[in-house]
Amino acid sequence: MNQPLFSIITVTLNCAADAEQTARSVLAQDFADVEYLVKDGGSTDGTPERLRALGVQVIVSPDTGIYDAMNQGIAYAQGRYICFLNAGDRFAGPTILSTVATALSRHNDPDFLYGDVRSFVDHPHLGTGRAGEGRLIRYPDRLNRFWLYRKMICHQVWFVRRAIYAAQPFATDYRILADYAYLLDMILRRRVRYVHLTKEVAVFDGGGVSSKSSPRRDAERARALATVYSPQELRLYEAIFGGMRWLNRTLIYPVMPLLPERLRARLSGL
Repeated sequence: MNQPLFSIITVTLNCAADAEQTARSVLAQDFADVEYLVKDGGSTDGTPERLRALGVQVIVSPDTGIYDAMNQGIAYAQGRYICFLNAGDRFAGPTILSTVATALSRHNDPDFLYGDVRSFVDHPHLGTGRAGEGRLIRYPDRLNRFWLYRKMICHQVWFVRRAIYAAQPFATDYRILADYAYLLDMILRRRVRYVHLTKEVAVFDGGGVSSKSSPRRDAERARALATVYSPQELRLYEAIFGGMRWLNRTLIYPVMPLLPERLRARLSGL
């Protein structure tokens, strides 16, 4: 059997309707060189049965949480590149994988490709966009240290070489932000070769625990930052970021709803 270019992985637990929406998005792709795997943690609401009825390969096994489930999915995957699409999330259209495949070839098969995302996370100042249409976020082409201190790229738009994940899985002692810690490590410590695809790749449902502020989330963020930034750097960035927060609240956020979407998307990703 030839190795597929992509493995798309969804992890599930008692989310049948959302999981089916995600599966239909993957199955609708016009690109054939892909395997789709669902790693289910033991759902009792019929999730595996509904997905298998669509022809989806479902692996049911116990896990200790989302990142353990993602690591288990990696162990089963055969594709050269892996993308994790959570239950409830979906690709932005049926040509996404063919577009990503073209971009990978054009850029000589980087270790990591990321696209742009439409997010339905309820932003405290911007909500979920005009008329609840979601907020398109246009990420930068270059990921510098200060940007990574402030921002995260939704893992739904990551395409990472399977060999990268196989060499270093997600750290399961993080319960909320292992993906953020992984991104920091990939870019700042391992210095993988990456490229940005300037295209809306996925629609992020935004219902996960990583979208909501909590003491545990804040503690995990601080821990992840401390692995790649010095204390002096962190103090400097926090001082600068404090000023940026004030500027955003008083000037940027009030005018953003008035701007065209392309400008709103760019500002959201700065």
